[in-house]
Amino acid sequence: MSWSLDKANKVWKCSRYDDLNPGSINNLVEYGQPVGPYERGFDQDFDPDFGNVIVEMSQAEVMNSGYGRMITPTCFPIVQLFLQGAGNIPAGSYDFAGLHRFGLTSSRRINTDLYGDNTYGITSGTIDASSAAYVHGTVGFALMRGTRFLVAQHLRRVEAEIGALDDNWDLESGNWLVNRVNFLVAVLIAPDNYNLTAPIQIRYRGPGRRLTDRAQVPVSSGWSRYLPFWP
Repeated sequence: MSWSLDKANKVWKCSRYDDLNPGSINNLVEYGQPVGPYERGFDQDFDPDFGNVIVEMSQAEVMNSGYGRMITPTCFPIVQLFLQGAGNIPAGSYDFAGLHRFGLTSSRRINTDLYGDNTYGITSGTIDASSAAYVHGTVGFALMRGTRFLVAQHLRRVEAEIGALDDNWDLESGNWLVNRVNFLVAVLIAPDNYNLTAPIQIRYRGPGRRLTDRAQVPVSSGWSRYLPFWP
């Protein structure tokens, strides 16, 4: 089973992206745990706090099997600017603070949703699109602290670590009930008994997914050629 309970902290840990689905969300809403009372793994002794329901999943799972698997470094504004040659930056390796010293302060976060816009080429991952919209709705990503920006003669390279931003689920607050999603669907698949008093917190932990992009500059004509590659 991909679900386990950290009883000391009352955190439900999910090791498979596709097991965080509408069924498990509805069970968390009704019972405070991801399985129902007649399913394997139901904990009869667990006393849920419906104002503090927490789910944790690894960054690797959501970024490799989930909705983050199509996100690349050049989705982020700061990477685009860096690879286009912004800033008079000497040769070396830099973190975000280093870039800021040279005036590159653009955002290292992006936001999108799973309602069908497909911004940044995002997909629902290993669950179907309607399930992803129901569970996650709006989502975000960030370049993590492990990201490095490297400058050499006629070359810039970004060694990016990308992670998903923490999420939440709350049917009544309209987490996914927007005009682009049919309200009737929510009526049909929403939980029978709604016991939440605060949104379910969905947290992502651990290292993100690593990808590399680079841009090369010919000697005579500046930043005129963009060459992506994947390690």
